[in-house]
Amino acid sequence: MDQMKVKQTVRRMTEARAALVRDNPFFGHLAMGLQLACAPCETVCTDGKRLIFDPEFAEQLSVQELQFVTLHEVMHCVLEHCIRGRNLHSLLFNIACDIVVNSTILDMWGLDTFKVVSEEAMHLAPDGKEGRIYSAEEIYHMLLQKQGKVPKVSSFDRHDLWQGSCDKTQLRDDWNGRIRNAIKACGDSAGMPQSIRKVVQELANRADLDWKQLLHDFLQFDQHDYTFLPPDRRYGGSDLYFPAFNVDEDDGSANDIWVCVDTSASISAEELATAMTEILDAMRQARLKGKISFFDSNITEPEPFESEAELKKITPNGGGGTSFQIIFDYLQERMYPEMPKAILIFTDGFACWPEEQDAMEVPILWMISSDGRDSAPWGRVVKL
Repeated sequence: MDQMKVKQTVRRMTEARAALVRDNPFFGHLAMGLQLACAPCETVCTDGKRLIFDPEFAEQLSVQELQFVTLHEVMHCVLEHCIRGRNLHSLLFNIACDIVVNSTILDMWGLDTFKVVSEEAMHLAPDGKEGRIYSAEEIYHMLLQKQGKVPKVSSFDRHDLWQGSCDKTQLRDDWNGRIRNAIKACGDSAGMPQSIRKVVQELANRADLDWKQLLHDFLQFDQHDYTFLPPDRRYGGSDLYFPAFNVDEDDGSANDIWVCVDTSASISAEELATAMTEILDAMRQARLKGKISFFDSNITEPEPFESEAELKKITPNGGGGTSFQIIFDYLQERMYPEMPKAILIFTDGFACWPEEQDAMEVPILWMISSDGRDSAPWGRVVKL
């Protein structure tokens, strides 16, 4: 890339963000949290952490167009589009997300229409109403019913980085924190249209994540090849990154998962029934497949399952004391080197914690019952 164009793009991007801080404090504050980057991506994009422009594309934009596309990317992050739509048709979901975002920006700017490089920003849902009154998923299902008659995907941003190998749960947590900070810094209505104020407040006030969404993100976040190549040596010391857009497709299923269910005496029959119900629900939502074991002070041989029918035939057993160590001893002694992709442990958490290195770098998700401990010293934790 031309170094002078890169410098000019960074300068103009910086000015656009500064203008947002002045004109739309809430979104300007959030835009300042995105790292500026340049890459030969032909347009503009975000992965939830970076605001990435192609200098050749940015050169074509007016000041107002530059502000529009910057706000467009920030809005995708605020509405969590980057971490939604995992098992939906990507093209249709991308169109739906753009309709929602563009309609919201037009409402905020008091405009009926807007063009970016002579392309009108699509903002109407398939029923002819403004996209801002719907969620992206609602518009997506409208588009599905169009039977091939769908709008052309926008050429002024791209969404393929959304499926990158980032921890989507952590990204959601980061943006919830940024939103809360922006509200504190700017007030809950500064530069914020009515159509998005309720959504933002719900994000700011939301406590724990729905565990099934966290499970889905935990199982799926590493299924794509996404890398940022090292910066061009000419720009050493700068904040410029050059991403590789090499996304692999898969069937979206979570295979080779080892589920370990606590059946010790401290687990009630109701909690055990709940755990089995949640596993069945996870199979539907996250397309969970793998093996299941039950443990107290001992652990049962892992039994494979690929369907609800198979899982329902498996009978839990146990009733003794609780040992987490027995899980990781089995992992090291009986499973190595063919390790599971991840281990999900349903428990109340009342036992001695093993050392993190005992997991041998296998991702662990502790799924703790509502009356159990509040946290674990390592691994990902969610309260059911």
